[in-house]
Amino acid sequence: MMRYLIIFGVFSSILFNIHKVRAQVKGDTVYYLLDTAAIPAKDRIFTFEREGPFKLYVLQCRCYPFFKDISFFYSTERHKNKKISIEEFSKIKTVPITQLIDIAVKCLPPADWTKYKFVFIEPDGENMRLIDMALAAPYNPRKVNSIEKIKRF
Repeated sequence: MMRYLIIFGVFSSILFNIHKVRAQVKGDTVYYLLDTAAIPAKDRIFTFEREGPFKLYVLQCRCYPFFKDISFFYSTERHKNKKISIEEFSKIKTVPITQLIDIAVKCLPPADWTKYKFVFIEPDGENMRLIDMALAAPYNPRKVNSIEKIKRF
């Protein structure tokens, strides 16, 4: 009987530790403060675009494969504004732009692109607005061989 209790205890301990590790790896949250009002327009590294129901935040660094920029997006239809006070914001650890780029590049396929949750924080009057972002995968631009096209005609 004692042997079964020991086996049960060891098995339970292993399962508990596996569950604990999975909970940690499942998703780390990356907070980035995006204060475009504090940066002169000519020095801004982010551009903003809108495609259908999506708003894109494009980080112009050309550090993705195929010399592409890093894009983050969210659905304007499903987005819920979450505001926090400046006091609450001061307790959040944000990452610098260099670390944001490093993490985004680490999430490239075949890596797990859902490992991190990206949250951008923007000033909104007396509060700060939290925006849950999704990381867009880079796409391979179509290669056009203009020499072959010219020879065909």
